[in-house]
Parts: sequence; structure tokens; C-alpha cells
Amino acid sequence: MNLLKFNQHWSNHFRYDFPNKRKLLKVLEEQIDNRQIVELTGLRRLGKTTLFFQLINTLIEREVSRYSIWYFSFDEQRYDLDELLTAFGTQTKRDIRKDKIYIFFDEIQKLHDFQSQIKIYYDLYPNLKFFISGSTSLFIKKQTQESLAGRMSSFMLKPLDFEEYLLFRDSSKYLEMPEMYETELNVEYQNYLSRQFVETVNISDDFFVKEYVTGIIKKIIYEDIPTSFSVDNPEILFAIVRIIAERPGLYLHFENLANDLKISAKTLSKYLSILEQAFLIIVLYNYSSNQLTSEKKMKRTYLASSSFCTALHDFNQVGLLVENAILSLKPFKFFWRDSYKHEVDFIEIERKQVTPVEIKYKDKIGKQDYNNLYLFAKKFKLKKAVILTNTVTNYSIDYKDIEIEVASVYYL
Repeated sequence: MNLLKFNQHWSNHFRYDFPNKRKLLKVLEEQIDNRQIVELTGLRRLGKTTLFFQLINTLIEREVSRYSIWYFSFDEQRYDLDELLTAFGTQTKRDIRKDKIYIFFDEIQKLHDFQSQIKIYYDLYPNLKFFISGSTSLFIKKQTQESLAGRMSSFMLKPLDFEEYLLFRDSSKYLEMPEMYETELNVEYQNYLSRQFVETVNISDDFFVKEYVTGIIKKIIYEDIPTSFSVDNPEILFAIVRIIAERPGLYLHFENLANDLKISAKTLSKYLSILEQAFLIIVLYNYSSNQLTSEKKMKRTYLASSSFCTALHDFNQVGLLVENAILSLKPFKFFWRDSYKHEVDFIEIERKQVTPVEIKYKDKIGKQDYNNLYLFAKKFKLKKAVILTNTVTNYSIDYKDIEIEVASVYYL
């Protein structure tokens, strides 16, 4: 096997030409000197491979020998780890028993029994630093939780946030001087909602963008999922995704949805779990101070990117798209709805601090927009709530003894 084709950086003076940097790169650079395996997961086409190449650039800048940096993608070819390491040692003249070597394995889930293979080398050779990536994170985690427990730090690459989108658009000045570019920010944000993937950012043809993003969805459903899960009918998976695309935040009424799809509620539950594990959907639970109670109550589901919604459905409800875009970036696990149908979009829990969050993508915020936040805060004895809107200036108001922070969606 010829490893050189995967490792252009073995040529003197070569650098990977990716000048725009995702925010996660800095976080990963801080892991370079740590012993643990670095696991990078996320949807296809978000830039995991690019991050690996940028990390390789960083290592070269730190004067690590080029031949001590090794990249391989299992998306291209399948070998076992013993074969690969033997070939690497032969072709680079590096000794894996004593030389410090940085190893980048892409699409690691396609290496059979990868967790056991890597565990052996990790335990025997502390001089080896592994970076691994995969497109189906929870599938990987099921296999790594036991074999690689305590040996791995996990990071998830999410869709572009708006600041990153503007960076790739060469329009960062809009956020640097938001009062001057308020109109441009609004236009760009609505464009961003359908372009959360790097390769779509500068494409003006909406039809092409839809085809590109739909292709990502289909590749996950018809190629990736069947290699990891037992699925009798992938068409049902695609049908579920299309239904959610039409209504982000869909309340899951299992019997009704199962009847519409002509499958059992048990099969629907299984398919939803698979879609969640494959990163295509996000499931939220109705908040309760008792987490076990929350998981048994009503659920809502969104797609993993607002771009998935616009690819599969001609959308005119911008507010729902904004909800979906924000959820794709933030680790929200809960919404809230009471028996009187009062609702709060998201419940943030950070360091045991609970904060209700409402999305109001509109020019003017009125008292009616505060009411459900107040009801939630009163019920759970909270003093703070958040409204996210298309403002360029953050501010706070006091509403019936509750502090409500009105913040911009542009800076998430």
C-alpha cells in the first residue's frame, strides 16, 4: 500500500491550504500534548478532515518531523491496524516502539473492531498520539465506552455558526460593526439558515445548495446507517426526516405518526433512535425538575441542521428555521409545555443553573413575548430568562421581578 497519497505533508515545504479556521481547531490544538486519544465526531461534510489537516499544519509549525505525522482514511481503503502500522514503519523508517508519532485516522468506524485494535497500541506505546474521527458518533461511543473508557477525549464538530459563516464569506466586518451593517446582517443570517455546511456558503444557486444538502442526507440514510444498524426499509427513515423538515419542533405522537408511515410504534421508536444516533435528528424532552419524569413525557424533534429543512422543504416560516439553527449549535436537551399549552422553546441547564430560552426572530419584542418565560420562571422559582432575537445590541429588562436578557442570535 502507498501511504504517500494520504500524506502530502511528507513533501518538504508542503502545507494544507485551509486558511479559514473553525472555532473547534483551537480546542483541538490544546489536546496535542495530552496523552488521551482525541475523538472528533459530527455530520458528514462539516469539515472534520479539514480540521485534521489544519492540526497537521500546526504540528509542522511546531517543528514536528513531517514523517512523524500520519494521516489515513478508512473511507478510501480497509486494512487492519497491524498492516497499516507495519507499512507506515517501512515507508517512513519510524519506530512505533520509541518514536513520538501523531496518527490521524478518518472514518474510524469503518475499521473492523477498531476500539480493540487501538486500545492495544494505546496501552503498549505511550509515544503514539491518536486522533480519530467518525460520522456516526453514538455508534462509535457504544463501542468505545467499554474498550476505550478513560483513554479518550471526545469532541463534536457542529454545523457552522453565524460568525464562522461570515468568516467563510469574507464578511466578518458585519459583526465587528453591527450597527453599521444591521441590514446586511439580517440578509446574511437568512441566507445562513440554508447554508450551515462549509461548501455551500459561497454558492448562490439555491437549487444546487438543496441538491448538495439532500445528497448528504441520502448518503447517511442509504449508505452509512445500513453499515452500522439493522434497517429493513431506509425509505422510512427518509420519510421521517422529510416529515420533520416540514415542521421543525414536531411533537412526537407515536401512534399517529406510525399509522401515517404504516409501521408499528415500536419500529418508529427504533428508527427515530437510529436517526438520532446518526446525527440526523435531535430529540428534546419536556422539562421537569425530575429528569426521569421528563424522559417519559412529551417529546419534540428537530433536524440536526436548519439546512436540512430548507433542502427538503420550501420554507417560509423563518422563526422555525432559526429555532432549528440555534438548536444545531447549542446543547439544549429540553423544552417546556404545560397542560394549558404554555410553551418555552428551550431550557438551558448549565452547571445546574436552569434558564428558559425563547426564540423571537422579529423586529419588536412585546410584553406578550415575556409571558411564557415568566410562567416558567415562576413555576420553577427562577430569576432569569433569555430571549434570542435579531437585535444587534443586547439588553436586559425587568418583568414582574424576572430579569429577561434580550440577546442577539448573531453571536451564538
